[in-house]
Amino acid sequence: AALKAGADTTFSAQEAAEAQTELAKAGLSVEQIMGGALAGTLSLAAAGGLDLADAATVSANALNAFKLSGDQTAHVADLLAAAANKSAADVSELAPALQQSALVAAQMGLTLEETTGGLAAFAQAGLKGSDAGTSFKTFLQRLVPQTEEASKAMEAMGLSFFDSNGQFVGLAETAGRLRTALSGMTDEQRNSTLQTLFGSDAIRAAAVIYDEGAAGVGKWISAVDDAGFASEVATKKLDNLKGDLEALKGSIETVAIGAGTGT
Repeated sequence: AALKAGADTTFSAQEAAEAQTELAKAGLSVEQIMGGALAGTLSLAAAGGLDLADAATVSANALNAFKLSGDQTAHVADLLAAAANKSAADVSELAPALQQSALVAAQMGLTLEETTGGLAAFAQAGLKGSDAGTSFKTFLQRLVPQTEEASKAMEAMGLSFFDSNGQFVGLAETAGRLRTALSGMTDEQRNSTLQTLFGSDAIRAAAVIYDEGAAGVGKWISAVDDAGFASEVATKKLDNLKGDLEALKGSIETVAIGAGTGT
């Protein structure tokens, strides 16, 4: 499979083998790697301008955090590529943001689509990279009041982000409830309330979520959930002389490896 990738894509067989190794180290089986994980990683790397091994690590971390199977790697690639191309971020900035926030987001019950959509909204507002992931993670944690002051403030506004069964209502609904609860305040009152509820770090994410509201957050979630996007972007980016030369280089390397091994 690595040799075939080297012959058919702009990546070398060695790079494909390194990506396979990273996927396997993350716990994906040979069947999962061969069944779509490697192909999805190739698309993500090409679309996002990442090293193939780095793309494999990003993909594997997302799969593991949200308990997705290896055949969902192409979907991970689509989400990140769409988020990067439809917001002010690139994949190299979205990757650390996702790494910082994925586990807490998954524990809260968010989907990968919601998480990536939220990160795209943050990027559009200028909140990117690990800062975005850390702020998002802390924001999600503080949806359960962390101080007595925050608890009293939520109670006074009748604000809750969980249903009667204790299940999280989702990111878009959270944005809607936050927008409704704070919309009648002055700027000073709203900023003070956000500070009380979420603290100095998470207030950055909270402000974006508030500004977007339910409709805005929902729009971002829909925008990043674009099937086939990574493959389309990768094809366009490589449809030039540089892409042709990279593909030729990979093919030559594959032939050389084959000659060296007698295959």
